[in-house]
Formats: sequence, structure tokens, C-alpha cells
Amino acid sequence: MATPRSTFVLRGRPSWALGVATMLGGVAVTTAAIAALRHHAPVVSLSIVYLVPILAVSAYWGIVLGLATSLLSALSFNFFFLGPTGRLTIADSRNWTALVAFFVVALVTSTMAETTRARAAEAEARRREADLGADLARTLLGAPKLSESLAMVSHRLAELLDARSASVELGAVAPDDRRLVIPLREDDRPVGSLVLPADLPPAQQARVRERIVPVLESVLAAALQRERLQADVVETAALRRSDEIKTAVLRSVSHDLRTPVTAILAAATALRSSSLTPRERAEVQDDVVASAATLSVLIDQLLDLSRLQAGTAEPNREWSSIEEALHEAAAHAASDPSVFAFSIDHDLPLVRADAAQLERAFANLLENAARYGDGLPVSVRARAVGERVLVRIVDRGPGIPLAEQERIFTPFYRGAATAHRVPGSGLGLAIARGFVEANGGTLNVESLPGQGTTFVIALPVERVPA
Repeated sequence: MATPRSTFVLRGRPSWALGVATMLGGVAVTTAAIAALRHHAPVVSLSIVYLVPILAVSAYWGIVLGLATSLLSALSFNFFFLGPTGRLTIADSRNWTALVAFFVVALVTSTMAETTRARAAEAEARRREADLGADLARTLLGAPKLSESLAMVSHRLAELLDARSASVELGAVAPDDRRLVIPLREDDRPVGSLVLPADLPPAQQARVRERIVPVLESVLAAALQRERLQADVVETAALRRSDEIKTAVLRSVSHDLRTPVTAILAAATALRSSSLTPRERAEVQDDVVASAATLSVLIDQLLDLSRLQAGTAEPNREWSSIEEALHEAAAHAASDPSVFAFSIDHDLPLVRADAAQLERAFANLLENAARYGDGLPVSVRARAVGERVLVRIVDRGPGIPLAEQERIFTPFYRGAATAHRVPGSGLGLAIARGFVEANGGTLNVESLPGQGTTFVIALPVERVPA
């Protein structure tokens, strides 16, 4: 909330030159008014009209100019209206009594105006102090981080005190000749320091210690306690989330590992039987080989994922051909590589990347497209666009809902619509994105349910040296 610039003394008083001009003009106008009314009322009773400029000057410029206005009014009344007129002498002693009474009334009036002004200034200062307490609570307790809100609080304090600077620091601060340091405590435990200019007037220093420091101490202590509680909540949530992820990973890995191991054990037991025909024995051996291959792929994926998450999968960057990497990946991604329809620009530039990592990423994407493509051809297009090489792998499968298009790159996540009918570990896409990003590229997905899926790989192109 924006607040006007203020301090403990009410500001905005007009200049002294304007005050003197108002005094002279007010006395002159009042004198002219009395001169116009002297034939309709006693002159002595008309002297009360001089209280108007006296009150006005006292209210705006204080007691000094108020007394000066009283004296000038008395002299003007004596000179122009008390006989003998035209001179500063009084022939009738009764007029002396009226003049003294007038001066006393003017003095009391100006004093009361100054007292009222001081009380109004005090009330205004207390209102601003109350507003400051609300601002401190809202700023310190409402900001996401306490360190970010201290700058706003410091600026607000400097405005309130009309000081060159003010700052609230966490912890203890050593004072010096240029700054005044007021410790902030909570139950004799230091929570921070209020740093102010050393030349701050003593009256303001006393007011700060009496009225501002207690509010600041309580609000800052509450903000620190809130930050500690928030950190505990975040840490607890992170630990709980970590436990959930570990449980899900162990459950998924144990299931994926158990399936080929169980098949291998069952096949090994069957091979001991002497009743197997040569054909049956060959089929069992094929099952053992297929299960072992599945187990080997899963172990390789787990190792790749652990290296990517640990940040140890540093690419061996060399000049590599995207076309060669795609064809090599296609040879390993499907039992029938003819399912992939390639469309690659003949002048496709080389890229600086780890060819083995790109091949692993492409293989995972091609295998995923072939698996979910329902046996339909998979389009693989590669071309140069500006300073990048874009590779698009397009299948004609069921598509991916918008809500799942980022989650599919999470390790072990599998889409709810297809997980029950297409086997897999949920690691291929996570590893593909990890290897692409490790080589400076990006991997994104474009899909509409029922209209297929497109994976877009963008790799930067560097200038090939001559």
C-alpha cells in the first residue's frame, strides 16, 4: 500500500516568507474591515476581528509568527483606532486595559493553536506507526522468501523516519561512526538488527526504540518462525515424494526384472527334462535367449538412466552423421526395419555429438513408434532448418492425451490407455530425452488422440572446419 512521505513531525508547513506575507496582509485587511465598521459598532469591541489572522497564522506557522501577528495587530489597533490616532500612545487608561487583554487573548489563542497542531502531528505520527506495523506484518509474513521482503521493509522505514537510509538485517551487525545499530531480539535471542544513520536526531531515536523496535521484533520473529516451518514442510513433502518415487521404481523394476528371470528359470528347468523333443528343446532355448535379451536391454536402460540422473553421461562429441545414426538405430529397434519410411535431405549437415548416444536415443524413439504404431509404417524425416537439424518420427498410433505429453518423459511412467496392452518398462523416452539434451538438443512430442504421435528432435549445427 502506497503511503505519503512522512516523519514524526508533520510536514507540509508553508514557507516563512509566505507566513510573513500572510501576517502583513491579514493585519492590513482586518484593519481595513474595522475602519469600515467603526461607525456601526464600538471600536474596542471590533478588536476581536484581529483574532482571525492571528488564529490563521498560528495554526499554519506556529507560535512565533502567531505572537508576531498579535503584536502587529495590537500596534495597528493602537495606531489607527485608539486615541490619539496616528501615534503609538494611548490617552485613555481604559484603552490600555483593552489592549493588554487583547494581547493576552492573542497569546493564548496562538499557544492553543500550536498545542492543537502538535497534538495533531502526534496523532498523525501514531497513525503512521500503526500503518507501519500492518505493512511490516503483511510484507514480512506474505513474501515467499524473507530475504526478498527485507528490502521493501527497509525502504518503508526510511520513508517513515525521513532518513537517508534504513535497513533491517538478519543477525548481528557491528556499529560504527556512520551508522546506528539497534539489536532486534526475541526472548533475549538475537533475530536481526535495525541499521539507521548515526546522525538521526535523539528524539527520533527514542521514538524508534519505544514504538517501532517492539513491533519490528515481534513481526520479524514471526516471519523467521514461519520460514522455518515452511522449510520443514517442504523438506517433509520432498522426503515423502522421494519415498513414493523409490517405492514406484522398486515396484516397476522388480516386476520387469522378475518376468524374464522367471522365464529363464522355467526354461532352464524344462531343459533338464529328457522327454523334450529336439524341436521343443530349440523352442525353449529360443525363449531363454529372448528373455536374456530382454533382461540385458532392461539392465542397459537402468544403467543409462542412472548415469543421466547422476550427470555422468558425458558425451564424446565428434562430427557425426544423423543419417547413419538413424539407419543404425532402425536396424536395432525393430525386427522388420522396413516398417520405417525414411525421408532425409541429401545435404544434411554433420552435427557435433556423441554418435552412440544419438543412436541409443533414436533407437528408443523408433522402437516406441513401431510398438505403438499398430503395424503401420513409421515416417522418419530429417532436414536442416536454419542453425538446427530437425528429425521427426511420426507414427499412426492412438496418440497421447495432452495431459500426459510431458509425463511420458518421466522414468517408469506409462500411459494409462496403452500400458495394459503394450509391454515396456517406461524408460525409453526418459533416456532418449536425456541423451538428446546431453548433446545440446531438445526432444518434444506433438500428438492428438486418435491421430498418431510425432517426436521432434532438434540438434544444433556447428560450422564444419575446412
